[in-house]
Amino acid sequence: MPLYNAERYVREALDALLAQDYRNFELIISDNASTDATESICRDYAARDARIRYHRAESNMGAVWNFRRVFELAGGEYFMWAAFDDLRAPEYLTRCVAELESHPAAVMCCTDVRVIDEAGREVGESDFPRGIRMGGHDLGGRVRAISRSLYWYDFYGLMRRRVLAATRLPQPSWGFDVILMLEMSLRGEVLLVPEKLFSYRIIKGKTGEQAAATLAPASSSTGARGPMSVNWGRLTVELCRSIWLAPLRWLEKLSLTLQFLVDFCVRNPLVRMGLYREGLSGVGAAWRGGQYGLSLGLLAVAAVVVPLEAIYSALVRPLRYRHAKT
Repeated sequence: MPLYNAERYVREALDALLAQDYRNFELIISDNASTDATESICRDYAARDARIRYHRAESNMGAVWNFRRVFELAGGEYFMWAAFDDLRAPEYLTRCVAELESHPAAVMCCTDVRVIDEAGREVGESDFPRGIRMGGHDLGGRVRAISRSLYWYDFYGLMRRRVLAATRLPQPSWGFDVILMLEMSLRGEVLLVPEKLFSYRIIKGKTGEQAAATLAPASSSTGARGPMSVNWGRLTVELCRSIWLAPLRWLEKLSLTLQFLVDFCVRNPLVRMGLYREGLSGVGAAWRGGQYGLSLGLLAVAAVVVPLEAIYSALVRPLRYRHAKT
């Protein structure tokens, strides 16, 4: 559980984890130098339950560092990230472990999701669109599910630690959870328990830019954050890179990359809008910053995406509109 200033929700999250009917686990808490009551709350829980190990950073190193830190501190056959404001039903671990034990080739297991608000009330699908789940698909289907989703809940599923260790782990990039999910899905089957055993909390009014600002370390003197921000172009490049780093044949990599670019950059309205707004600004910024490889990657993505978007706009979207009218 990587956390920072979590006093509002952390008790409820800890209670849910400690109430699991699967008892054989350790709970590692990495506190990113919280300034509220988080430390005292966590130390109190650790004093009462020997399964909890509490660690505290001397300064806020950013969320990406903290997500990597808890993995480095963990052992065991399975691993799971737990957000300090999400909840899990008592049978969550039991059901996921049983599925993974029954399917040795699977790399991770998730359950269906119940989206909740700040007060713990369930949010209807009309108010908050559900993400597309990776479970139950072949390789191409898993890549498509990630590419076309709007929310990537499966990042908080139960994973085989040895497979997770073979990925690049959380990268210092906005969208690191999407990158890691793609890298896991390229390495094996993802199982899905079709019951709402995981409650994912949304915070009303929290923007992508606000979330991105927490990823980089804070300056010890000013508390200011680094330059990490929402960047759909860079995320696209990193996801393509993940495909080419996967243990697949090069023809599979080429096919999956083309499929991914269509599904992620053209068919996903959230991504398409983000790329449109960014334009080529990211190319120039990367070049000026000396990130020449990234700059060329962004150009390559644009060279593929722009024609695909033109074809999609000219042929596919009108057909969909006519079908809807009829």
